[in-house]
Amino acid sequence: MPNIERRSSPMPDHEVAPGLFGYASVDVSAGPEDGYAYALTATVEPRGGKYVVTRLVADQVEGGPPVQRGELAKISVEPLIREAAREAMQATGSDTWRPITPTGEFWDRIESGEGIIDEDLPQLAALYRWVRLQDGRPTAIMARDFKVSPATVRRWLSRAVEAGHLTQEERAK
Repeated sequence: MPNIERRSSPMPDHEVAPGLFGYASVDVSAGPEDGYAYALTATVEPRGGKYVVTRLVADQVEGGPPVQRGELAKISVEPLIREAAREAMQATGSDTWRPITPTGEFWDRIESGEGIIDEDLPQLAALYRWVRLQDGRPTAIMARDFKVSPATVRRWLSRAVEAGHLTQEERAK
């Protein structure tokens, strides 16, 4: 599993998406034990509500192939971005945060097929922002993980927008 080697601050104090706090910059490392041909160090930073890799260093490991264009093209940065996003937190006050973890009741309603209620909309919005932080297709990912259609997720997100927990601009990006 990739590891965070350096954080830009001791605590996640940089707003990476509305209401979500993480680090302005994180260095994540990975290597052959993670399925890569090289020892990698990636600098991950938030841009427009998403984490992106802004720098990638690939070093040859003992007994491994030399750094070559063909091997570099095979490097997936998604696991490195997901590791950085794992530490994002939801703001609960001016100086307080908590992990982005919807309540058990939220998951119970999803799993039972009951759907979400109005009290779930802030959690849905935070979860959407967190998924979007690491992947460009949050609606499709949430539909897959919730075992519902993308249309159902879009309806729920529309309700979150109407209730003021999410903006249409966030959904359109």
